[in-house]
Amino acid sequence: MSRVAFCSVTALALVTSVALAQQPSMGQEKQQAPQDQPQGQTSAPDQTIPPPPQAQPQAPIADQSKPAAVGPAQANTASNVSGNGPPGATGQTMPSKISAENAKLDKLPTTALQFPLTDEQKKLIAKSVVSAPKTTGANLANLHVADFLPTTTPAQDFSLEVMREIPAAKQYKFVKLDKRLLVVDPSIGAVVGEIAE
Repeated sequence: MSRVAFCSVTALALVTSVALAQQPSMGQEKQQAPQDQPQGQTSAPDQTIPPPPQAQPQAPIADQSKPAAVGPAQANTASNVSGNGPPGATGQTMPSKISAENAKLDKLPTTALQFPLTDEQKKLIAKSVVSAPKTTGANLANLHVADFLPTTTPAQDFSLEVMREIPAAKQYKFVKLDKRLLVVDPSIGAVVGEIAE
């Protein structure tokens, strides 16, 4: 009987080992052929295998014999720099001791930079308000950029021509005085610009 028991245990062990050998072990995934997978579903392996180095996107190699490309901000200001400025300074970062224009900008209140106008835009605005009525008041003669209008002061909208040429003018108004025009931010009542007529 012990021989029969030994043979049956051996046969059972053999069958079990064959069955275990056919099953995937932990960490391995049973791979299906593409035709066996349901459509629209893909199976991802548990372990990601990186692609070979040739499959990775490569950055273009810079041509050292050509000058580097610069953006529009650097291109516009780089030509305005004099040779006696600090190394790497642009027109915008030039110290005011060297740049007269930057010295002039440094003296302006920051409110004046809110609605910057070119000389041509100022001429267009001055021409468009020639027939506009003047606003009178004792307090208005001394108002300048960064001052606040008295709350009762009426401000006028810019003409359609000005708003078409200068789209940012839509959010501002003006007060016409004797020899100048005050550009006003109506949301806070502050003077953000001054144009001489």
